[in-house]
Amino acid sequence: MEYIIHLTEKCNLNCTYCYENKRNKDISFEDIKKLIDYEISRKQKYSIIIFYGGEPLLQKNMIKNTIDYINSKKCKTDFYYGITTNGTLLDDDFIKYMKKNNFINISYSIDGMKETHDLNRKTIDGNGTFEIVEKNVRKVLKSFDEVVAMSVITRNNLYNLSKNVEYLIDIGFKYINLLFDYSQDWQDEDLNEIKKQYSEIAEIYADKILQECDVEIPLIDDKIKTYIKDEYNCNEDCKFGMKAINIGTDGNFYPCMQFVNNKDFIIGNCKDGININARINLIKNCRKENQICKKCSLKKRCKHLCGCRNFVLTNDINELSPVVCETEKIFIEVSDKMAEKLYKQNSKMFIQKFYNKDYNILKQIASKYDKER
Repeated sequence: MEYIIHLTEKCNLNCTYCYENKRNKDISFEDIKKLIDYEISRKQKYSIIIFYGGEPLLQKNMIKNTIDYINSKKCKTDFYYGITTNGTLLDDDFIKYMKKNNFINISYSIDGMKETHDLNRKTIDGNGTFEIVEKNVRKVLKSFDEVVAMSVITRNNLYNLSKNVEYLIDIGFKYINLLFDYSQDWQDEDLNEIKKQYSEIAEIYADKILQECDVEIPLIDDKIKTYIKDEYNCNEDCKFGMKAINIGTDGNFYPCMQFVNNKDFIIGNCKDGININARINLIKNCRKENQICKKCSLKKRCKHLCGCRNFVLTNDINELSPVVCETEKIFIEVSDKMAEKLYKQNSKMFIQKFYNKDYNILKQIASKYDKER
């Protein structure tokens, strides 16, 4: 199981598109200990703890205390760790600490080049954060292979999107998670630019794959997988309480970070663990297709069943926002065109990634070997 612990609701930045409450509230260490005890009692082979916020590095001591507590238990479950951070509070000592303590994933908030990043990712005083963010991420990229660029797509940075992706690849990112901010006031005229930018990103991606560079961009990779499998599995992607659980500062379990602090979506707590019935009922309710989507030929390849995103945009886990529908069509069309090109050119990297099951097994073995070293 993957547990995403919201250590704090506080943040040292004031990003323009942030959806967090930013209340002056932290999770109690007692709740974290109860969570760890509960997970150990499940006797799983391994477990992943992701430190999240707010900004989790405001709680460095809590992170260290959590790991110390886990180590003191001497249990048979192997614990691995990850963190999602804006990078401004990273220092050499904590980078070394992560390297030493089984951190297998660092999700790093960076939108791209300076002129793009500083548009939205600002300090409390309204200043840009690019210099410190870029300085620290270069250090992280030297120490870790699994560093994920978390880049938000907004109306004010859309026109430089492909250039930003190219920049992120150039400085060393192999995994770029483009987070489309659907809550913005998108207009019909934006769709042409979205398609243009996404097509340019697909070309950058294709060039890297042809050069045998293993770059991953979920907006592309996920659509290619849906073509091959002829289905989209929301539980495999966002997991919706099945493989990952968010722990709020209140100690309650939520299926997605978008639902944290919403009492209607509690599926357990640190003391009692997962409420199986609550989780099952939530997943059942989320699988109800609306009439428009039922008739769509792309429904098996679309994220229309993403209940958390639907709820944020329409206040209904089953109601799809029009902007999601239109962008999904674009993502599928562009990805298919690019994938067809790579397939016809018999790209070895492309075939390995999407058709050779042994490739993913080999990646897992290599990753495990790197951790043990």
